[in-house]
Amino acid sequence: MLNALVQRLARANQARRRSQFAPARRLFQSVAAATRQHDLRQEAWHGVADCSRLLGDFSQAIKAYERALALVPADELSDKADLTAGLGLAYRGAGKPVLALRYLKLAQKDFARLHDLTGLAFSAWALGGAWRIAGFPLKGLAELEDAWKRYQKLKDEEGLSYTACALGGVNRMLGRWKESRRHYAAANRRMRARKDAFGVAYSYCGLGNACRMEGDLKGALAYFKKAEKRYAKIGDKVSYAYTLWSIATTQKLLWQGQAALSSTAKAEKLFKATGDERGLAYAALNRAELHFLQRKNALALRDLKTARHYARPFAWELRHVRALACLMDGNAAGALKAYQGSGSGFAAQGFPVSWP
Repeated sequence: MLNALVQRLARANQARRRSQFAPARRLFQSVAAATRQHDLRQEAWHGVADCSRLLGDFSQAIKAYERALALVPADELSDKADLTAGLGLAYRGAGKPVLALRYLKLAQKDFARLHDLTGLAFSAWALGGAWRIAGFPLKGLAELEDAWKRYQKLKDEEGLSYTACALGGVNRMLGRWKESRRHYAAANRRMRARKDAFGVAYSYCGLGNACRMEGDLKGALAYFKKAEKRYAKIGDKVSYAYTLWSIATTQKLLWQGQAALSSTAKAEKLFKATGDERGLAYAALNRAELHFLQRKNALALRDLKTARHYARPFAWELRHVRALACLMDGNAAGALKAYQGSGSGFAAQGFPVSWP
């Protein structure tokens, strides 16, 4: 019986490495239900948590990380650090940046106590993304540059691939379009060389956004289609939702209003399914602008109010809401001021807006 469960865990881990997160989760869940042995249950719940997070089921991920943490022996600091980092990432995905930062900082301290160089690189990468979601791109950039140096020393291709993606995102947020495209292109090369199905899709979406910000809308849509096709195979909801939002924004820039509203609605459905309030803020922001451009002012104001509601915990997205409100009022100077103090060179100067 024990050997059979160990073999099942091995199959689960193999499926996870192939980005087959749904079948991997089922295997991990079956092991967790079938054994009372602490170490196997801990590994199984850890697997359930990681797969749930990657499938966008953040509430399940948080519960599974907490169950795994409850099984960690008091003297096992390494497992505690790994699981705490995972919990922080789950809160980051759930759009709770304050909790994400809290747990990721705790994990970073534990990795430092352990002198765990891989853990310190990972926590720097994770904190870089958390600071970005929290709306502090320069803090995010500092952590990600630290992660890049650490992964270079470790010669860790997976770490370098995902850090390159994150650097592409934070540079886009800072208004540095060339740097963003360069990092995403490097990430895509690394992901394809490693045959990382999720990473390839993620980096294609990043390249699409890089093209969009540089005004290459045809190129952007081509990359988004590549990402869309791969996310469908994986069964990803979280990242795919943002790809749909990016497609909608590109359609908006092409003055394809109805198509943009349709794509926004598809993205919003997925954001609701995953409980992503940050994503819901972006969807409402898109609708507000599209309705304003269609001279449906009452709908635009309603959508702007919804965007403001969902954006409250997110400093960066709140800046977008303020900027759009100013543009709708004809206050171009106010729209520029919305980004003061953020460290970003981005400015919302007129319609339609290509939000970074």
